[in-house]
Amino acid sequence: MMLRFLLLLLGLSRLGSTQNLQVELLQKLRADVEELQSQRSVMTERLKLTERELKRVTETPRVAFAASLGGDGLQKTILGNKNLIYKDVLTNVGQAYNPETGVFTAPVRGVYYVRFTANAPTDFPMSAVLYRNRQRVELIAHEQPSGSGSDTASNGAALLLERGDTLQMVLWHQTQIWDNSNHHSTFSGFLLFPLTDEAPPQDDVDSQLKELQASVTVMQQENQELQDRLNATENALRDMTVSPVAFAASLGGDGLQKSISGNKNLIYKDVLTNVGQAYNPETGVFTAPVRGVYYVRFTANAPTHFPMSAVLYRNRQRVELIAHEQPSGSGSDTASNGAALLLERGDTLQMVLWHQTQIWDNSNHHSTFSGFLLFPLPAGGAV
Repeated sequence: MMLRFLLLLLGLSRLGSTQNLQVELLQKLRADVEELQSQRSVMTERLKLTERELKRVTETPRVAFAASLGGDGLQKTILGNKNLIYKDVLTNVGQAYNPETGVFTAPVRGVYYVRFTANAPTDFPMSAVLYRNRQRVELIAHEQPSGSGSDTASNGAALLLERGDTLQMVLWHQTQIWDNSNHHSTFSGFLLFPLTDEAPPQDDVDSQLKELQASVTVMQQENQELQDRLNATENALRDMTVSPVAFAASLGGDGLQKSISGNKNLIYKDVLTNVGQAYNPETGVFTAPVRGVYYVRFTANAPTHFPMSAVLYRNRQRVELIAHEQPSGSGSDTASNGAALLLERGDTLQMVLWHQTQIWDNSNHHSTFSGFLLFPLPAGGAV
């Protein structure tokens, strides 16, 4: 009897110990579930924000174009206005510019930067007029006759365009414009940012043990999948986000530079801005750090008694843009040019002074060379 009583006590003791262990395990699993739920909530919120930002970055339309009148020489109208067709396309990301008609059509509502440069002999009035929707004059470049030589004029502005709005360059009655394969007379623009009228989107013990153990396993798998998805999305966003690139420099205080024997590389030593260090003031060369669309612009100044030039070369071989003035008497002239250019990673841009021309600057920065990255493009991707 005593022996059976002792065995009963021992059994009860073991049962109580097992139940205590189960309770402790149950409490621990509950704590693990709460921690996993908290982690999941944080990752879910991060994922929503990252996916929304990635969608905004990847779905923002890429629009940029630049074209010149090209090698047709002088265009002149003495009977009414004439639509200008810039057939020599330098850049057409997004295909919003039609080189057959000369018309740019806004693919989305947004703010666009639009710019044009016109060149012509000075013996007859010169014009280049930007029309919106073929009716309203937005901007104009116009020069009256000024004797022998040639003139360059330009204009540009940030314009709010509705989806489907068109822009067209027009030559006005009794005026002229001129170009050749060196792109003196250009028309270009790009989307700064889209606009939308919509608000952005704003997000018993044995059985319990088995259920919680199964829940922990499922949540661990789901959390791992969520973490993998979050990592992939953040990596994709990081790949689409590059460091900013912008530079501006002037020839500085060296005064007159003149070439009478061959071309001469221009070195803009007086650096105003060099974010990203892509411009080398020792050589005057800008090297594109990533594939993308860059806006590049330059201005040249010189006395008017001798031809003036400033010529933008890509990879030291191909002429992209030019500013050029013939002698026009006493005084000084200023000319400029600019365009949005699609550059591959490693492409270089260099300003050159052509044979038998001159350029001038001092510490007030009359003659400048500048540019900046508008947006990157995937390597080898379609435009």
